Amino acid sequence: MAENRSIFQFKQFALAHGNPGLKITTEACLFGAWSAQFPQQNTLDIGTGCGLLIGMLAQAHPNTHFTGIEIQSEVAQLAAENISELRNSTIQIHANSLAEYVGQHDFIICNPPFFINHLKNSIASKNQAMHSDTLSPAELATGIQRLLSPDGKFTVLYPPVGMKQFEQAANAIGLYINHLCEVKHQNSHETLRWMAQGSFQDSRQETEILCIKKEDKSYTPEFIQLLKPYYLIFD
Repeated sequence: MAENRSIFQFKQFALAHGNPGLKITTEACLFGAWSAQFPQQNTLDIGTGCGLLIGMLAQAHPNTHFTGIEIQSEVAQLAAENISELRNSTIQIHANSLAEYVGQHDFIICNPPFFINHLKNSIASKNQAMHSDTLSPAELATGIQRLLSPDGKFTVLYPPVGMKQFEQAANAIGLYINHLCEVKHQNSHETLRWMAQGSFQDSRQETEILCIKKEDKSYTPEFIQLLKPYYLIFD
């Protein structure tokens, strides 16, 4: 096991994470649970990391075919090791960049690098995972547009600035955000992330707000409902 690597234990599976690649975050878990609500049969995870999103989606959709692409070969290997323990799903992990990958999918999910113009980390692998230099919002939109089936859906996770840039780029090439979920740590706090579901269909945009915790710092019913199938603390 690599130095600083941890094990994140879910109810039905466990994932090694942290080295290589980034640690699993609450926002990423929330995004996976939220995205699992949407139907899918042939799913692509762009920048799969340790395999978190595939693990969560595979639990909810055991008959779906999953493909994960990851630009860092060491992280792709970690994801392959992690998902080898999952059951009831067909999963393939490829050490590819988005530009190199060819295919068509009815569902695409991505938790992209998002620290745009942020002070860079001294570790090269973390730079790739955390910064938009290797996958800008415009590049992600173009990749989704190329790989998504005509009736397909996609979900992405961004901070507010990144989501604005992504939506502008997506709209310019015929992709549209159909559902936006504003994520806050608490209701009185500023927006932490935006979760978006989109497609080629220009429909009326639905919006919602989801808070992780109440003012007394206990988890909200909405957060518990989404994460209960996965988190051990929610029996």
